[in-house]
Amino acid sequence: MTNHELVYPTDPLKIALIGTGGRAQGHYCPLFKFLQAWVEVVAVCDPVRKNCDQAAEMLGVTAYYDIRQLVKDKPMEAALVVTPVPSHHSISVYLSSHGIHNMCETTWCNTLGQARQMIQTAEDNKVVVRVAENFFRFSIDRFAQVLNKSGYLGSIQRIFSYNDHTGYHNNSRWIAFAQSHPLWVQSIEHSIPTISFYSSPQRFHHNENFRARYFGFNQNLLVVDSASNIKGFLGRQSRPGHTEWQGESGTLLYRPETTELRYCSENNQQSQDDLPGKGGGRADRVYPVVKEIGEDGQWLRTYCQTDETLIEYLNPYRLDGYREKSIGYSSAIADHIIDFCLSVRGLRQSEFDEQDALMSLMMEVGAQESALNQGERIHLPIVGKTEAEAQTYQALKQQYCVDPMDIEAMLDISYPKP
Repeated sequence: MTNHELVYPTDPLKIALIGTGGRAQGHYCPLFKFLQAWVEVVAVCDPVRKNCDQAAEMLGVTAYYDIRQLVKDKPMEAALVVTPVPSHHSISVYLSSHGIHNMCETTWCNTLGQARQMIQTAEDNKVVVRVAENFFRFSIDRFAQVLNKSGYLGSIQRIFSYNDHTGYHNNSRWIAFAQSHPLWVQSIEHSIPTISFYSSPQRFHHNENFRARYFGFNQNLLVVDSASNIKGFLGRQSRPGHTEWQGESGTLLYRPETTELRYCSENNQQSQDDLPGKGGGRADRVYPVVKEIGEDGQWLRTYCQTDETLIEYLNPYRLDGYREKSIGYSSAIADHIIDFCLSVRGLRQSEFDEQDALMSLMMEVGAQESALNQGERIHLPIVGKTEAEAQTYQALKQQYCVDPMDIEAMLDISYPKP
């Protein structure tokens, strides 16, 4: 994966922002003035009038409180959907059926049946449907992608990740790194009791659930992805956890306090014909991996200067003048918005398309199915029905009292979140 050159459409894509809660107002709305060459926000939509009016005032656009009225008026070509996950499927299918391109926040949807319908409806109506996945666009992942392509560590055939973000987000990271889809997944889960506490207003804990997942890719790449649901609490390792990209001659190590490229030089490499020597095989060259930040808090580049070469990823999505609060996060969001725009305009193939979005969900469903069956290996892509899917479907049906595949019924539901 190479550093991107900026591409501009002839005219910006007219978009509506659907969902105007904390994430939309905190992360999306402040970015739009920096993305005017790519997108023009023409409307916002949310049944929560207070949120909708606030976002409309921030952006100087029309507020809609009903998605059906928005689609009837259709001031936009496309929509960014920043709403709770259970709503994504119905909103996406409804938009696509009316010829409106759409990108939903992650996780894309709840079930494979929903994902397949989202894809099919988009194909039938010749629109682009995408997921706003950005974890593989973060600084460390961009650097790992460049490092892998450079061949500096030889072939990287194992990734070990602990307490980062198992699930849909990390699944996308591994797909992006491998530039392919996994062939199988195995998973085990383990639960222990803990003291009772709230990690957030809507998350109450009285036990810890740990997941260990193994994904096999082509080229003998193995990903070991493990984490618990209480990262950072009770003295546990917090995010971003500990991740290693392990190559033939060294390791890229990433953890909160440091990021290093550890390399075993030729002096410490030995053949079977050599006499045993002190320090053989040890990483004798350890280089810092630097995330360079500008005065305005913008992520400029991530690089490592070794004795032999400079390995770097230059961030093309600098938002000059934007005061970054979460270093590099806004650039990642800008990245996926621009990617969506260029895909709709036919100017660039998406880095992460609808089939990648479907596979990320398959990896999640496959891991759940494996855990239900004592770690049985589940082949990917998934064909046919699974118990994990059936359980998710029934849970949604019980929670919302409608068929989760019923577009009109799900559109009528309000999804409050503290």
